[in-house]
Amino acid sequence: MNKLFLIALAVLCTCVACQQDAQKNGVNGSKLPEETINMLAGHWVAIDFCARVNNYGGVLEAMNETHKPYVYALTFNPAFPDSVECFNGVEQYKLAFTMRVDTIELKGARAENKSVFLVISGQDKEKEMTMFDPAPSGTQMDRFIKSKAGAANGYMAFATALNHNLFSGAFTQLAKGGASNILFTPGGFIQKFKDYDRYSVCTAGNCFVAGPYVDIITLKNSQKENAEQVFSFKYSAKRDTLTLYNLVEQNPEEKGIFTVGKPAYTFLRKSAE
Repeated sequence: MNKLFLIALAVLCTCVACQQDAQKNGVNGSKLPEETINMLAGHWVAIDFCARVNNYGGVLEAMNETHKPYVYALTFNPAFPDSVECFNGVEQYKLAFTMRVDTIELKGARAENKSVFLVISGQDKEKEMTMFDPAPSGTQMDRFIKSKAGAANGYMAFATALNHNLFSGAFTQLAKGGASNILFTPGGFIQKFKDYDRYSVCTAGNCFVAGPYVDIITLKNSQKENAEQVFSFKYSAKRDTLTLYNLVEQNPEEKGIFTVGKPAYTFLRKSAE
């Protein structure tokens, strides 16, 4: 009886070890080293795009003047070593990948079965990836870094980096009795502003309700039911004044289409990184 038990235990251990080895294999069957799996694991965000948003003062202008990256974030999960999770601001999906030395190929990412490539570079603890994307308009390059935000998914990690670049510094509301030291935190919270305490910036899809040239932000108040309002926003040329504008429904018969109305809030940025 003991002998049979030991044989069964040995078979079970062998099966578990084989399963673990299979999970570490790329889709081409080549085994990824443990250190490579650990290096890839996590959320990688399109940091170059975040920097461009900071430079232009808005998401849409950064897109219009340069380009929108193929995805905003990539998530590598050691539990699924042969695929990567992609976040483009509208949908979340997985792509198979293979890896050769320092180059990752995202299989069939573009139409006509074209692949997108990621080239890894940098120091051991500060790795980064450069994406080479064969977009219809021509090959685009975007730099990705691994997020340290501890976000639940890749898009939240990207939003944290975007918010940090877009709303760094402390703001004062330019209104009678307006508060000072208002903070739009990277995590999507608003501190020391009496009307709202949450915010989210539109980055893709049908949240651009006022057309392809007007940035959109949604403010929320977690202490009140249905206290959610959509505004357009714009920075001044020097990036020191932030104005939020009311949105006016253009045609009641065409729901969801708005034009920019009068200013609702104006903030002076006291300091910025």
